[in-house]
Amino acid sequence: MEHAGPVLEFADMGAMRTIQSPLLVGRDEHLASAEQWIAEASAGQGRLVLVAGEPGIGKTRLLGSIRTKARTAGFRSATGDIGAPDVLVVLAGIHDLARAMRAADFGTLGAELLAIDPTRPGNQARPRRLIVRDIVERILDDIDRPTFIAFEDLHLADEMTLEVIGELARGAVDRPLLLIATYRPDELPRVSIHREWRARLLTQRLAEELQLGRLNRDETALVATLLLGTGLPAPRDVVDAIHRRTNGIPLHVEELLAAVGGSEVDGSAILEASVPDTIEAAVLAHAAHLSEDALAVARAGSVVGRCFIPETIAGIMDRPIAALDEPFRELVDSGILFPFQYLDQGYFDFRHPLLRDAIYTTVAPRDLRRFHARAGEFNAALIGASEIHASVHFERAGMRDDAFRVALAGADAAMRVSSHREALDLYKRAVANQPSGLPDREKARIEMGYSDAAQSLDRVDLAREHAIRAREYALRAGDQARAIEALIAVGACARRDGDPIPELRHMARQVANEADALVEGPDRTQARVFALLFLGVVEMDAVNLKEARALFEEMRRGAVEAGLLGEAREALAYLARLDVIEGQAGPGLAAIQSIGDESRALGAEITAVNCYRDAAFYAIRSLEFGTARERVDDGMRYADQVEQSFCGHVMASANALLAWGDGRWDDAVRLGGQAASDEGSRRSKAIANWALGYTAAGRGDRVAAEGHLRQAVDFGRRADWLEMLLPALWGMAEAAMAAGDATTAAQRADEALRLGRERGEWALLAPFAVTGVRAFVAAGRPEEAKRFLDQFLRAIGPARDIAAPAIAHATGLVKLAEGSTGLARDSLENAVAGWDRRGRIWEALWARLDLAAVHLRSNRYADAMALVREVRDRAESMGSRPLVLRADELQRTAKGRGADLEVWHPLTTREFEVAKKIAEGLTNPQIGEALFVSPKTVAAHVEHILAKLDVSRRTEVAAWVGTIKLTGPAAAGQPEHARVVRH
Repeated sequence: MEHAGPVLEFADMGAMRTIQSPLLVGRDEHLASAEQWIAEASAGQGRLVLVAGEPGIGKTRLLGSIRTKARTAGFRSATGDIGAPDVLVVLAGIHDLARAMRAADFGTLGAELLAIDPTRPGNQARPRRLIVRDIVERILDDIDRPTFIAFEDLHLADEMTLEVIGELARGAVDRPLLLIATYRPDELPRVSIHREWRARLLTQRLAEELQLGRLNRDETALVATLLLGTGLPAPRDVVDAIHRRTNGIPLHVEELLAAVGGSEVDGSAILEASVPDTIEAAVLAHAAHLSEDALAVARAGSVVGRCFIPETIAGIMDRPIAALDEPFRELVDSGILFPFQYLDQGYFDFRHPLLRDAIYTTVAPRDLRRFHARAGEFNAALIGASEIHASVHFERAGMRDDAFRVALAGADAAMRVSSHREALDLYKRAVANQPSGLPDREKARIEMGYSDAAQSLDRVDLAREHAIRAREYALRAGDQARAIEALIAVGACARRDGDPIPELRHMARQVANEADALVEGPDRTQARVFALLFLGVVEMDAVNLKEARALFEEMRRGAVEAGLLGEAREALAYLARLDVIEGQAGPGLAAIQSIGDESRALGAEITAVNCYRDAAFYAIRSLEFGTARERVDDGMRYADQVEQSFCGHVMASANALLAWGDGRWDDAVRLGGQAASDEGSRRSKAIANWALGYTAAGRGDRVAAEGHLRQAVDFGRRADWLEMLLPALWGMAEAAMAAGDATTAAQRADEALRLGRERGEWALLAPFAVTGVRAFVAAGRPEEAKRFLDQFLRAIGPARDIAAPAIAHATGLVKLAEGSTGLARDSLENAVAGWDRRGRIWEALWARLDLAAVHLRSNRYADAMALVREVRDRAESMGSRPLVLRADELQRTAKGRGADLEVWHPLTTREFEVAKKIAEGLTNPQIGEALFVSPKTVAAHVEHILAKLDVSRRTEVAAWVGTIKLTGPAAAGQPEHARVVRH
């Protein structure tokens, strides 16, 4: 056959033969585990196992061995194979599974699952979650005996297939159902839920994972021995050469020996053979022995890309079916194809996707276009074929009009069932193949669909780009309503990426003006409602809460009057958010959750997922970490179901914060790192950086903490968005304190207090109460600590309940610095209980150490040491060096039965203030004026100072003040306790 593609020009290396190791080598441990899974599943305790490994590592072989064991144990089985063309096909993996369910084993289940097709007429209006629920319930209801279900190549699965598998995993735990799924870790898509889906299943212990490694030299030797079949061990030089060239990848070993051929080989022949060192090249060397007719059939099959019947290949090649009998037999004998039966029809598929992919690269461009065109025409005859598959074939054949038509139809259908990832790729294909004469109005609709899909997946730059294009086309077509919709989308993207609030306000006002200019009617009413929403969100972010409330109220009234009940619920949800911001955390959070549940029941997916996202995020904002934990798992699962990646990304970042709050700091690093690295908006990444920064600060790594938090601070400052800025500033302050830099920590706390007071942002100030007081005390400025707490209490306003543990903790630190141990103990005991209730382990452990310091002051050593040991054990497990160091310091203090000295010991806080004024040369009247007390009171303080320091002159007091200094953070409970250092 004449072709212009890559030519198979390898030396003749022996007779063509099938070559595959008869034994599964190097997997004994995994097979032993499989026997246990099978036994447990047979007893009604099933599970999901993910088998991960690089191409050619043996995932399919291992899966086949496990399947054989399960069948021997009396299991029925079915496998869903997922191919590269299926990546855009909704439920492709589930439908392939259904087609593999033999009636003798599964009855009508397969046919019933195939009937649940969201792309069919009548099904397209059904919410995605209901479709998933129907599939999962139907399968689980049928699990009345031991069942083995497998999926191959999950990295190619569409997201609804993943969703179904995840729900099946939940149902398998108390059913005789064993689920096995293979995937390639390096090929998990970065812009889909695959990584988050896997991480969540493993974290929630709904799945376990096997990582298949390469064969070592001894295992490679065994495979070589079996393949060479001489009855003797493979020669050492042969084994060394094979292992060197294949790196222990089983498929490469098989293909290399198949290409070299024969049993009379030596190491030098293998090393010198003109077979490149990749699996793909070895495959081509193997295929070089095929006849021209067999190679032509293999090339046509590689274009089809999935299992096929001989009649289809004959049609694509324009050859009589009888002429292909011998080529098919040759391909089976050579191990390229394998035959199987489905519904009494004989089918063929490639033994491994790598074989298909390698052979595809050899198809000549002329044949490639012809084969793809014919494959598109024969599409209906292919197993599991869809318009999406046809679109791929038409596009590769250069048939742009047909590719556009089927891609657009598939994209619109995918959007209707919230399969946004599939829709995104299909809109991309539709745009790429757009006919030249398409009207601007239709172009605007397509670009808007593209933008909506991208925005749902948190592809912010892409969403903004196509929203801008949609607006341009809409304005050109005179479609003002679509132009307004596009401008709102641009604004949503701008907010996620932290554009400054003044710019967002300008954009929102432009939307309102354009909405007012529309002709009276439904379009104008709806545009006005969304303009009010946009304006309200901007003012909420700017902490102009009164204005925001008025706008949301107006939005709600307008929506109710127009019968837009979904938008009315959205307005109520934003009013509830304002309640939380204003300090009414309990009622506000309950309302957000309730509206989310109601919206979900009604199929209002966007409102529901937004509520679930903010029920978690606003609970964290209000220091209610326990409440947030109740919300985030269900919210993330629902976000995955409706493919709302932005909400999913925010909740994934929130999950990292919850892990930090729990003291699961390794999980916080893993979850936060994943959320920060996944493609998404700057806002979701900023939240992930909070978790990473807090954890690094808690471990005493200031450089790493500030590296993460500075990105979040920059985001908040650029946007002028306190909700995003203050949490990052708090982390920076804590990082400074943990490093012994009390001055910088105090500056950060003062800045936050100033910003919060100026803008009326109360609740987010709560954690600064402790940090600020601790910083000023550690800096040797106890009077400033009291001043800071007083200002904080005046600023906190209606959020006092939210800040209750922080207020108790900060008050305890002030009282401890003043020497009032009784009052300090009461406050710190309340702080410990409060932080425990809120689920903030970092503050809870520091409160225990501060309470231990009080107990030491009161000579209650046993109580102090119980707290110290408790904190130290937990701090060790978290890897918190600052907590461990402080616990050790308190333990040393207790052993010495010494007082836990403040830097100004033996003076009280007020006496120390007077002593500093004496050192400045002030007289008693001047000191009284500076400290707002009478000269008589100052005289009494001076008398006490002289007695406590055992001196008789004021100059000696001044000298004492001048001969002490701080070494590390002072007495407020930081890692290196301040000491009195005398020269």
